[in-house]
Amino acid sequence: MKVRIKTHDWEPVFYETSWACAFDFKCVETISFEPWEFKLVETWLVVEVPVWYLLQTQPRSSTFKKHWLMQVNSVGIIDQDYCWDNDTIKFPYINMSKETQTIEAGTRIWQWVFVKIERADFELVETMNNNDRWWFGTTWIK
Repeated sequence: MKVRIKTHDWEPVFYETSWACAFDFKCVETISFEPWEFKLVETWLVVEVPVWYLLQTQPRSSTFKKHWLMQVNSVGIIDQDYCWDNDTIKFPYINMSKETQTIEAGTRIWQWVFVKIERADFELVETMNNNDRWWFGTTWIK
């Protein structure tokens, strides 16, 4: 799969190891978050997602552990039609600590993965052809 990427500084984007399923992205500039402050962190990156894929953005597990930053939408999805020159990817983070958190330029704080997708054909029905269950969930355990 070939992916077209526009970076702000012509730096390459790559997988950190040969077994990595996600590639990390580094903070392009030093940024500080006051306690409980929300910011969109600019990547200055545009990705042309291949047909029948989506680009999923997620924080690295160490981001919260080291910096107390939480991505507010948990998982971000970049669609195939978000690839114009000004469609830069931004990460919504909030500082969950009581102290100012500073992320130095070059720090890896989020990761991306390509996911193959299929589009569904929806069918509206009056019933789902099954019995209503009297318990919650999918097992017989109450």
